[in-house]
Amino acid sequence: MCGICGVYEHPAGDPAVLQGAAERMTACLVHRGPDDGGVWVDRNGRAALGNRRLAIIDLSPAGHQPMVAPDGDVVLTYNGEIYNFQELRDALVAAGYPFRGRSDTEVILALYLREGKEMCRRLRGMFALAIWDGRSRELVLARDRLGIKPLYYAMRGGRCVFAQEIRAIRSSGLLPAPPNPAALAAFLRLGSVPAPMTAFAGVEELPPGHVLTMRDGRAVVERYWELPALRAGDGDPEAAADVIRERLRSAVASHLVSDVPLGVFLSGGMDSAAIVALMRDAGHDRIRTFSITFPEREFDEGADAARLAAHYQTEHTACEVRGDDLAADLDRIIAAMDQPTVDGVNTYYVSRVTRQSGTIVALSGLGGDELFCGYPSFRLAPRVLAWRRLTGRIAAAGPVLAAALAAVPSPRSAKLRESLGMPPTIRSAYLTVRGLMSLEETVGVLAPGPLSDAAKTFDAAAAIGALAPDIPADPVAATGVLELRGYMHNQLLRDTDVMSMAHSLEVRVPFLDHPLVEYVAGLPGSFRADGHAPKWLLRKALGDLVPETAGVVKRGFTFPLGRWLGGPLRPRVQDALRDGGLFRPAAVARLQSQVDRGRAHWSRLWALVVLSEWMRAVAGGSEALAG
Repeated sequence: MCGICGVYEHPAGDPAVLQGAAERMTACLVHRGPDDGGVWVDRNGRAALGNRRLAIIDLSPAGHQPMVAPDGDVVLTYNGEIYNFQELRDALVAAGYPFRGRSDTEVILALYLREGKEMCRRLRGMFALAIWDGRSRELVLARDRLGIKPLYYAMRGGRCVFAQEIRAIRSSGLLPAPPNPAALAAFLRLGSVPAPMTAFAGVEELPPGHVLTMRDGRAVVERYWELPALRAGDGDPEAAADVIRERLRSAVASHLVSDVPLGVFLSGGMDSAAIVALMRDAGHDRIRTFSITFPEREFDEGADAARLAAHYQTEHTACEVRGDDLAADLDRIIAAMDQPTVDGVNTYYVSRVTRQSGTIVALSGLGGDELFCGYPSFRLAPRVLAWRRLTGRIAAAGPVLAAALAAVPSPRSAKLRESLGMPPTIRSAYLTVRGLMSLEETVGVLAPGPLSDAAKTFDAAAAIGALAPDIPADPVAATGVLELRGYMHNQLLRDTDVMSMAHSLEVRVPFLDHPLVEYVAGLPGSFRADGHAPKWLLRKALGDLVPETAGVVKRGFTFPLGRWLGGPLRPRVQDALRDGGLFRPAAVARLQSQVDRGRAHWSRLWALVVLSEWMRAVAGGSEALAG
């Protein structure tokens, strides 16, 4: 695991300038790779690559990056884990490639020399990589299929600056990157910034499953993988469960490859229990598990996690987090956010306790809910869509319903009223279910200025599915695509990456092993969810590997932030939301009163706190929006 960055110049620039920019960027990424670092610069001034290394496989100097091919013409900087690297290496050895070490990095380099950028289709794992090919004077950027590892880039003229964190691009000093009002308005609407836009103007996210090639100062972005279309004829639950069990078993076994200690984030749910069970099944006899507990017992999964740890006889560590702890750590958590998010606090704490134990790699159950319909959205979004289609067929229904909803003012009624003005699509229905604030709420709480102006024109329904251009007609399957490409990608994976890497911890996600994803995502929605209990197919696939009690009570990996915002965090809330040019004080006061009385969800207030604190700590303050 590493942090990568670099610069491409056309026409060629000053190598010393590129060297300095790459060194500043790698210094900004030390937390992603504290074990080693390096910068490579093309002597002709066309490119520079940087790397910070967290050594996981082949801890020797043979894994040093950027890695240069034997002929000196091709250079690679890479972050991730390739789980089939040994299989690929064996084939390359048989073909005569002269390996110098045992790292998966060298396998990628050798595979590129043999197959070019088509080699991405051969990689099983998570990755973000950059290759400078001096033979063709091309820069190649690539990202894994599900977007587990991030990769951002900014271009102006013939210059391209890229990195795994936007803060590193900004630290290069080569391109301006002021805050992006449209993205920050999107954050208030959705709870996260929807890719490919980012919180900084001029910086974009390379979409998952894509390759970007820079040549002669021009960029070409190509897709090499997409979620599969729905398959017909998969209606046999027993056969499907057998396939899922074997693919999940293979995924977990492959994710255990490591030369350093690894563990598991353990909640009381089925997803993390499945990972521990299959680790045992793979013969992994020493398993470390980690969980977070709270004094507020209705939010606490500690007892459930402890029972699972005892059942599987793991070395279990539970860390209690209180509201006072979050108040003390808030500045560090906000600073770790590359972009604002209403989530991530949970991952920050479980990553910290995991890394403090000496564990360097952790497996997470992330992805299980998205694949196996574990969220309420799989039930609610199709219902909202059906309701909107029905109201659309009755001419007078829309105005009458809008008037009725306006008579009962609440955040929920505002979102439903907003949905009446949008086309009845699964994207708009998903926005109604998953969105954080309605347009009316967002504009109402923002002070006049660039942020408010951006909110008025931002198309949230289009942005929420920007990474999912092909949506199936099946509403349940379509919701699954939006969960994978929307909420999971824009929030869960992004937060997991930055919060774990803030502690120099690698997190692996076996449920997102692409052979498993391809099979499950291709199943009809009616088979995966409609008429069944959440995750019924996963439970059937796991059989007696997982106790029947695992996941029966679903709390989610959620902190008691609602309680804490009115308690230990109250002073920080008041300080953050003092009139600093972002919000209307009277609207903030009303929202805080609604949250206190249980009339509005705490996430709306938390979003304002995060945005205010993030603007101050990361983006240069509210005045930066005007610049």
